[in-house]
Amino acid sequence: MKGNNFLYSTVFVLVLLALLAIPLAFGEDVTSSVTVGPANPVVSVTTVTPSPVDLSTCGTVTVWCNATITDANGWNDIQAANATLWDITTTTEFASDNSSDHYTNSTCVLGSGSGSVRPVNCTFTVQYYANNATSWNCRVYANDSAGASSSNYTNFTVNPLIAMDAENTIDFQSLSPGATSPDDVNNTVTNCGNVVIDLNLSGTNLTNVSATVTNISVGNVKYNLTDYAQDYTANMTSLNSSSTYTDFSLVKRTNGVSTNKTYWKISIPASIENLVYTGTITFTAVTDS
Repeated sequence: MKGNNFLYSTVFVLVLLALLAIPLAFGEDVTSSVTVGPANPVVSVTTVTPSPVDLSTCGTVTVWCNATITDANGWNDIQAANATLWDITTTTEFASDNSSDHYTNSTCVLGSGSGSVRPVNCTFTVQYYANNATSWNCRVYANDSAGASSSNYTNFTVNPLIAMDAENTIDFQSLSPGATSPDDVNNTVTNCGNVVIDLNLSGTNLTNVSATVTNISVGNVKYNLTDYAQDYTANMTSLNSSSTYTDFSLVKRTNGVSTNKTYWKISIPASIENLVYTGTITFTAVTDS
């Protein structure tokens, strides 16, 4: 028994020494931390006005691309905005500007905001020959004071514009009774829209209120749309009072103004008085067929 008591005493001492060597710590507080940076702006709503866009004959229209920007750091943290309009079927967002399919505004106007929301207005002056397409996009970018940026976009349509402009007069100058124009009189037509155009042509008799014998019939006026110095009898078409379709195939403008000439002659009746006779020739643009 004495041997066992000694053994038990030895084991107890060793266990006690082992326990004394263990730190008496049953829990510890650890500090946690995180650094929160500035919030990024969010472009939440983008709209185009008017939509669809109707262009102006040989002119420009203003297109507004507006957006609502949210920033959790407050509306005045939104420092700048820019926008791009482009036709995604013919160009890319970051291509160079081209009045047919790409416009940029690097200084959009920021409005006064409230809370975390600030409006932005981006205006564009769009030319009459901008692509007729349903595939236009407007993307608005917003930037905050820390340089963070975000964007959003919307799709819109530019409607077809079928339009033209012709020179104001066709002056056949002075001709004798029974004479026919020796040379063609040119009149230049400009495509003022964004599609290929042909022409409908019509006219009226040339008259003078003082005439007592006769006037000049509209059919005595003839035209040609392709070649210069045509023969009046064989190769020119008589104008008439009803609208007549003619294949003109005048393309829309790209780099320079798109124009083409029309060519005119007149035949004077033999029995005509010495007066100035005037009439009307109506040019109407129609779609290429």
